[in-house]
Amino acid sequence: MLKLITLDLDNTLWDVTPTLIKAEKVLAQWVYSNVPNAKGFYQPDNLLKLRRDFCQQNPDKTKFPTHIRKYVLEQCFLQAGVQNAKETTEEAFAIFYKERNCVQLFPEAVSILKSLSEDFKIIALSNGNADLSLIGIDQYFFAHFSAESTSKAKPDTTMFYKALAAANCSPQQTLHIGDHPTEDIEAANGVGIRTIWLNRNNKLESSLCNPTREINSLSLLLDEINKIRDDFFVTP
Repeated sequence: MLKLITLDLDNTLWDVTPTLIKAEKVLAQWVYSNVPNAKGFYQPDNLLKLRRDFCQQNPDKTKFPTHIRKYVLEQCFLQAGVQNAKETTEEAFAIFYKERNCVQLFPEAVSILKSLSEDFKIIALSNGNADLSLIGIDQYFFAHFSAESTSKAKPDTTMFYKALAAANCSPQQTLHIGDHPTEDIEAANGVGIRTIWLNRNNKLESSLCNPTREINSLSLLLDEINKIRDDFFVTP
């Protein structure tokens, strides 16, 4: 019997790219207005170099977005001679983070979450740093694990095992839904969890992974889950 649904967030429930682009612009404007000495350092080439520095120094944290951004901001402010660099970093990050969570949910997302939450436990598994409460959908989720909260990013399977333990469910009672062929589908496959791959608009080659089901639109998800319930989860 299907009891638990684990669900990716970015690019599964919303398109994260336009949100991040806007958040970057808002943050840059804030820096230029509130920390003018940093303007010459808060430029694409320097920001990219600082990001690369962090990843080289912390190869185990290359998918930890909060750690990376705070490092880049603080180093930039230190380069500019800002005395309260750490405090300014926190202020700047708060500006970015608020915008980062102003996502535009796919039209079907809320109704799908509401429907699924009535029948199953839903646990979010994401390498990103979205805040479900700020987005306004936390009421539909039983739990939320991220790369930074577990210290391991998908496709490492730590998040999946955390979800199984939290919900007291087995892989055979679980379905994972996500957009990434490796981080979502193959990672879940490795745990023995069945999967639905959201390959939006068939942008990627189906040969990239081996999902239980593949859909090209979130609007098809509920029907596909019902098929999986009938086909695979007929025993307790």
